[in-house]
Amino acid sequence: MMRRAAALFIAFLAFAAPARADQLVTDLSEHQVAIRSNFTGTQILLFGAVEAARPGSRALNRDIVVVVQGPSRPMTVRRKEQVTAIWVNHDSVTYPSVPGYYAIASTRPLEVTATPETLKALRIGIENIDPGTPIAHAIDGTQQILPPDEERAFWKALIRNKRRDGLYINVPGGVTFLGQTLFRATVDIPAKVPVGLYTAKVYLLQDGEIIDTISSPLYIEKGGVERFLYRMAHTDPLLYGMIAVLVAAFAGWLASAVMTRR
Repeated sequence: MMRRAAALFIAFLAFAAPARADQLVTDLSEHQVAIRSNFTGTQILLFGAVEAARPGSRALNRDIVVVVQGPSRPMTVRRKEQVTAIWVNHDSVTYPSVPGYYAIASTRPLEVTATPETLKALRIGIENIDPGTPIAHAIDGTQQILPPDEERAFWKALIRNKRRDGLYINVPGGVTFLGQTLFRATVDIPAKVPVGLYTAKVYLLQDGEIIDTISSPLYIEKGGVERFLYRMAHTDPLLYGMIAVLVAAFAGWLASAVMTRR
């Protein structure tokens, strides 16, 4: 009787335990990008696999979304208005936490991978970026309160500028499956990309729900002489300024000497 009760209890635990969900395994082709004077942009390859809960089972309605973003900094958007024949800066809005770079790639368009509520809650998609509470200023510098529609126009202008510079990227179909489990995505890194720490985050969705997520760090920094000058400009701006003046003076003297000899 005791053995039968124990067997029933073990069977109950096996039945009641939640089934293991599919899991992600991912990596980047490189975790560090060095920017030098001849840097014209590059590409990062993100690859991975989906470890199925039941080996051999077919993946139905499975989607992969890749988001690469960073670093976040305050950013001000100014509106120009024409005064007589001159365009001048007018109102401005400052957003406290704007990603300098945001790239998203997915197996299918985002609107068919999950509901708008899910995408907004997870901050997936350029339109769902949370830049923090905006602060608006008038032309005289005094803080003001803008209507939501007007403030939204500033945010849309910022997104347009980022898209134009190739810093905000959306590639539906940019993630491709190689068979049932392996997948890959290529992310473009433009020449204007800011330096700092980035995060490459991968989402696994099935039937519109998040099954698993995984993140990998990516460092983009100055390299070679550019790295030395960049660090000097930020850690010792006075010395950097003095060296810049001396170099400019020497260049001017050298150009003058060459022209005099001619």
